[in-house]
Amino acid sequence: MTLPPEQARARARPVRMLIMDVDGVLTDGRVFYGGGVQGVFFNVHDGTGIKYLHRAGLQTAIITGRDIPAVRERAADLGIEHVVQGAKIKMEAYEQIARRTGLADEDMGFVGDDLTDMPVLRRVGFAATVPGAAEEILETSVYVTQKRGGAGAVRELAEFILKAQGKWAGILERYLP
Repeated sequence: MTLPPEQARARARPVRMLIMDVDGVLTDGRVFYGGGVQGVFFNVHDGTGIKYLHRAGLQTAIITGRDIPAVRERAADLGIEHVVQGAKIKMEAYEQIARRTGLADEDMGFVGDDLTDMPVLRRVGFAATVPGAAEEILETSVYVTQKRGGAGAVRELAEFILKAQGKWAGILERYLP
């Protein structure tokens, strides 16, 4: 149900928090193992987009089904306050974050890529995904990024939300003469 751009922008305007899945969204979905260490690769552009959201007054959160130290480290580095790992039922984690923040469904955006993300995507005001997501997720999301997970998709999404809210010019002021 990808919406036309103006309708997607209208759904992005009330967003006060962007919640992100990790595997396939903040990463390209690959996991490496070696020497007893498990890790993933994050994209610096996504991190910059998250910082822009924070600078504009939006909150961010992570809900992921796996539990690895790299996610805690990355979230701490970026100032992501709400992190739920090992979430086998993501709706429970979502409701926990909603209670903690007092935000309504229409104030929340979520970006996910697989079936475990479906219940949350159906609930939030702004549902987004990445190319290569499960077919049902593509059909449920109102916005599909051009960039793939782990390759700047979250940065693209951050810009989309901030432009829809009229906050992008404030971000640019810091960099343009």
